[in-house]
Amino acid sequence: MKHSEDAALNAARYKMKQDHEPLPVDEYAQATGMASVAEPKTPLQIYAQDEAWEVANSVLDEAFARGDFDNLALSEQKIDHLTSNDDPDWWLKSMMRREQITGLGPPALTLRVEDEQMEQTLDRLPTERAVREHIEDFNQRIIEARRQLLGGPPVVTALRDATAEVLAWQQRRASVTEPDPAAPAKRRWWQRKN
Repeated sequence: MKHSEDAALNAARYKMKQDHEPLPVDEYAQATGMASVAEPKTPLQIYAQDEAWEVANSVLDEAFARGDFDNLALSEQKIDHLTSNDDPDWWLKSMMRREQITGLGPPALTLRVEDEQMEQTLDRLPTERAVREHIEDFNQRIIEARRQLLGGPPVVTALRDATAEVLAWQQRRASVTEPDPAAPAKRRWWQRKN
């Protein structure tokens, strides 16, 4: 008798599990393309979540009616990551733009950018030897990039002649107007006499 009661109890438990109320469709997830929650919720949890959304929506509606969102700083401006969501790396590109991160990318492209800014870079170097070392390092990176086996765009940046670059660096440095030694030097405030 005990065995038949256990079987009936197990059957009733199984039937209760199968007869639960079907959960409503997550319309928001379907509309936005987001994945639905994997773990099913009880009707009470769903009701509580709907109530929270209703409260949030009513607060937002009241704020819109009061005009709290009028004249915002970025209103009606294009937001890249929301308007062009076809690019899977939108967040990385926007962070690089926001943080002004440079020097990342395939060597062919980074070398082109560095080649365009070479004069400014060399003008900041203090000695002829530092200029020569920088050009030699630049040429070595071009050679290594041409040997790449990983693919990417071709390296079209030309090698630079270190001697010609040093001469150009010296000419630019000499053409900078130096202060006239005959002109009196400006006295600092602590050197002035009252």
